[in-house]
Amino acid sequence: MIVVAELALLFLWLRLALFCALGIFAWTRRPAQGEYVHAPGRVSVVIPALDEEDTIESTLSSLICHQPAPWEIIVVNDGSTDRTREISRKRLEGMERGQVIDLPSNRGKAEALNVGIRATSGSFVATIDADTLVEPGALNAALAALVERDAGAVAFYLDVGNRATVLGQLQRQEYVATMNFERAGQDAIGAISILPGAATLYRRDVLIANPFSPRTRTEDADLTLYLARQDVRIVLAADAVASTVAPGTVADLLAQRVRWTAGHLQCCALHVLERGGASRRFRFAVFPNFVASTLFAAAGLAALITVWVEGRTSIMGLDWLEVSAISIVLTYSQRGCVSILDSGRRPRLRFFLLEPFASNLVGISSFIGALCSLLSETVSIGLRRY
Repeated sequence: MIVVAELALLFLWLRLALFCALGIFAWTRRPAQGEYVHAPGRVSVVIPALDEEDTIESTLSSLICHQPAPWEIIVVNDGSTDRTREISRKRLEGMERGQVIDLPSNRGKAEALNVGIRATSGSFVATIDADTLVEPGALNAALAALVERDAGAVAFYLDVGNRATVLGQLQRQEYVATMNFERAGQDAIGAISILPGAATLYRRDVLIANPFSPRTRTEDADLTLYLARQDVRIVLAADAVASTVAPGTVADLLAQRVRWTAGHLQCCALHVLERGGASRRFRFAVFPNFVASTLFAAAGLAALITVWVEGRTSIMGLDWLEVSAISIVLTYSQRGCVSILDSGRRPRLRFFLLEPFASNLVGISSFIGALCSLLSETVSIGLRRY
């Protein structure tokens, strides 16, 4: 058992160091602000919305005022019971290719996206959440990256818009360090495993051929893996910035992360069992990275507990304190590199120190919650069939 725990720790340390080095490499080579020229192409924006009356107007305003403006904007009202439809219709008034599609009942985000995508007329489709603000020039930067790199999909750089609170600041550093910076490192070796549901640009024909599926709780991750299986090129546009609304309470944050983790575990199981061929990039880069990131917090904790119980590792001869110290040094080294390179989003010292502990605590709690949720769902399905 101690050998397995030690090997797991070595793998996690190497992964952290590798993607930190790759992130530094990718970040220093990214295009300068404004370097992208205008990329010709008709970009349709699809926004699935369920009870989003508090945020939908701001999201639409950020898109309508965008330069260059999107070719069309389609809001899919997914059975909202508030004023989402009325606000959307009013804000899109006067826009030649702006429309609201009403679904009579809630069909889920995957189906709402598919309905909107089928209604688009542009050659490219940006899927944007109803609580996400697209910053000036972001659509053009994403489109330019997609065209210049001959990609099928482009991930936006996600920032946190509601960062006035302690929880918002902690999530902002987490997004910058473990999503954006790490995704830049994954991009360097073609290993991006999750396209953010909040803001991603696709070629329309890619989405028509590969629609979103409701089979997991995270349709964005499932689609990303499915595209990677087919060797569709997936990249990051670091200058395509979109600010999303992060959970405002600890309870909401845990609920979000339990859903994410449960969905990722479902994706792990489904894509392991998926029959048919898969690209080499999927087998050796994308899927191993996805599995490792899904199990990272839980595997790290299990390995540390095993070392603590056994007293010392068998290969390196390290005790629990030494193993913990190495893990902490590597984690803060990665956060420090991010803060230096992305100085405009550098956190205050207290957030810098607190975030890794808070993120890992949330990650471990979410993993346990996801396992319980999936087990309960499995038992419930089994009882209904019985």
